Amino acid sequence: MVYLVLSVITLPLTIFVLFYYGYLFRHTDHDVSFFLSVSLISLIMNLFTLSGGVYVLCFLYLGIAVLFIGLGFAVDAQASVKFYTSIGPWFKQTFTNTKLLGWQVLSLLFPAGAALYFAWYKKDDKHELALECGKCALWGVLLIVVLLWTILGLAL
Repeated sequence: MVYLVLSVITLPLTIFVLFYYGYLFRHTDHDVSFFLSVSLISLIMNLFTLSGGVYVLCFLYLGIAVLFIGLGFAVDAQASVKFYTSIGPWFKQTFTNTKLLGWQVLSLLFPAGAALYFAWYKKDDKHELALECGKCALWGVLLIVVLLWTILGLAL
């Protein structure tokens, strides 16, 4: 049971590592493609491990995620600090913008987000909102795939 819980915990941690190195990729001149690719492979393998029921490997994925978080400071300490300090303002900006928050939540449901994107994309006054709805629709697809894979992997 402990291995199962640890396997599920390592999924969001690995996704966090992907976001972290994505930030370092966009905001520094360092080549972090190795870390991104290993983290992506670790995420996929963790999902396969959940599907296969071999939960003992969760320590490997947890070790990779924790090691990569620590190595991020070795890659660029200033950019790492900027990443962690940008999390709070991002949450505040995202969840206090009540006009946009409703559309974002609705757009996480893929058909609704895709429909809003294609309906508003060519309108000049709603172009930015259409892009936000499309982005949220893509995030919704990714979220649904990972959640379904996790739930079906645990249940079957």
